[in-house]
Amino acid sequence: MDGNSNNLANLSIPAAVEGAIDAMGLNLATIRLHQRHVAQYLSSGTSCLFKISDSCRINNGGIMPFPKVSGVKFEDVPIVAFVPAAGASSRYLMPMTDLVESLRQLDHQMVMRRVTELLASGVASCPLPDSFQELIRLVKSGVSVIPKELAARVLVQIDAPKALYPAVTDGLTFLDVKRIEHEAIGVLSGEIYVCPPNKRDDFLHQANSKQRKLTMKCYEQGPSLATVRFDSSASVALDEAGQPSYVPAGHGALAHLLPKVKLDFPEARGVFIRNIDNIAGTSDEVLSSSRQFLNVFRESLLCVDAIRQALSRQDSSDASKYSRQLLILWGIEADANEDPLSKVLSRLFHTDLSKINDAQAIFARPFVLMGQVPNTKRDVGGTCVFADVGGKVQKLCLELPHASSEDRKIFLEDPAKATHFNPVFVAAEILDNSILHAWADHPFWLVAKKSWRGRDVYYQESILYELLGSSQHCNVIFVEIPRILFNPHKTLFDAVNKTSDFWLS
Repeated sequence: MDGNSNNLANLSIPAAVEGAIDAMGLNLATIRLHQRHVAQYLSSGTSCLFKISDSCRINNGGIMPFPKVSGVKFEDVPIVAFVPAAGASSRYLMPMTDLVESLRQLDHQMVMRRVTELLASGVASCPLPDSFQELIRLVKSGVSVIPKELAARVLVQIDAPKALYPAVTDGLTFLDVKRIEHEAIGVLSGEIYVCPPNKRDDFLHQANSKQRKLTMKCYEQGPSLATVRFDSSASVALDEAGQPSYVPAGHGALAHLLPKVKLDFPEARGVFIRNIDNIAGTSDEVLSSSRQFLNVFRESLLCVDAIRQALSRQDSSDASKYSRQLLILWGIEADANEDPLSKVLSRLFHTDLSKINDAQAIFARPFVLMGQVPNTKRDVGGTCVFADVGGKVQKLCLELPHASSEDRKIFLEDPAKATHFNPVFVAAEILDNSILHAWADHPFWLVAKKSWRGRDVYYQESILYELLGSSQHCNVIFVEIPRILFNPHKTLFDAVNKTSDFWLS
């Protein structure tokens, strides 16, 4: 790395490459920022780490118990489901990796062997596309040659985005199941799915084949949400044709799609974010807990709105009144000697108020509610913490790569401290472009190192839940929600023998 220090200190992108980046629809200013971050990573050997001072728990107020609410009119605060669904199925289908390679080579004998091995592992009891089920039948029948057309069809279906892959053994896809869940919750105003580039028509075709009542939109995670690969000198990596190579810039880039929600759903106040592979089902407990979470968000946001309006007209009496209402909603007592406004900031948002004039600016930040599930002591990943960000201790929904090995051992690997697991449900006020512009040079990014065409390359990914789950940027509350709401399908065998009837009661 020392040998690269001079090159990394004099970063530039040739004019021709800048022109190509611009022509591709990528944001050149963003690419320059990413180049600086990659150079920083290459110089230091690590992405930024946030020093943890403590984990967020119920017993220290970092996580709040799930409150009961009296209920508001749902139409007062319309919410739209927003589902990141651009992910590939490669990790989910890891057991099929060897079979895929054999099919690509059309090595008939090896295909037979791989299918036989998969059958021995129990794959026939997993959700499978119809082409693969046909392949199994052929292998069981004793054929010696796999039709070329069938091999091609299996490869196409296996290569589909995870959202379009079967989630249950009777054929419903993850997209199908998620749409049924959203409709069963009954209080959402629409749904949006973020799909890979050039896959919008596939998503809409799948959705239209099974009509639902909720209006559905599909946004592509295209070049405007991408970044480019850089080489070990932080120069833009070029392909054989001399063109920049671009890749998705991580879930954090999806924040730039949120202003578009207002164009498609003008009345919407918030988005309900859930991962495509978290299948909770439609049991009474799941539906009532989902509605409760959304209702808590609505009631809290109405209080926040009232506080904002009071502050804008410099009405300290009303600001105190609505702050007290918000505290009562969350089960926090405010005695007569305490300022309710300051207590909201310190106890709910964990934000310091150094000057009373700052209150209006602080309350102008987006309100976010993040549902955390209790840790089973087997969960591996980040959690919400109090951490040093930019020289100030803040509340943060931390991802593992941003914690040092020492902090991981002390805070994240100890179930007594990591009492909860990173967010399952997120409800967030819809961001506008001015907010995103102010967040442009945020610290919540990572550098991915990959092998590409025989060489090491690097690119930046930003993290959506750190952006939304940071008291630096948002007025965020972490709340405990029932574990039944968290059921991710990370491998093919997570859905063994599960039919749609199992989840969709």
